[in-house]
Amino acid sequence: MALLTALPVLPQGFRGGGGGGNRLDYLAGYLSLTDSQKTQAQAIFDAASTANEMARGQLTAAQDALKAGIKTNTADSALDQLAAAVGAIQGKMAGNSAKASAKFYALLTAEQKAKYDAKGNRGGGGGPGGGPGRR
Repeated sequence: MALLTALPVLPQGFRGGGGGGNRLDYLAGYLSLTDSQKTQAQAIFDAASTANEMARGQLTAAQDALKAGIKTNTADSALDQLAAAVGAIQGKMAGNSAKASAKFYALLTAEQKAKYDAKGNRGGGGGPGGGPGRR
């Protein structure tokens, strides 16, 4: 259950390669990740970040369409469709984050998993690869 609450948290700071102090640096230190684990984790989070960046553009367009529908007295059924489109994209982004988190968790040794789970790793950040990106 702790992993499920951690899903939105794992990749904070995984967008772009620059800058220190990102979430991977924290996890690498806290969990004593090997160089191989760090490399694999970076690849996982970079792929999720790329996928979510593309979805983020779609999300903005869908939200704009919904806002326009609100302002133009659009029929309820059409507003439902526009809202569902927003939700589908948000779901896709959450799925990208969840899959990246699961892949990261699978990289961990039993000892690392226990340490990760004991910490709780809860919070409200973006998902792997830069999910919704709330801080």
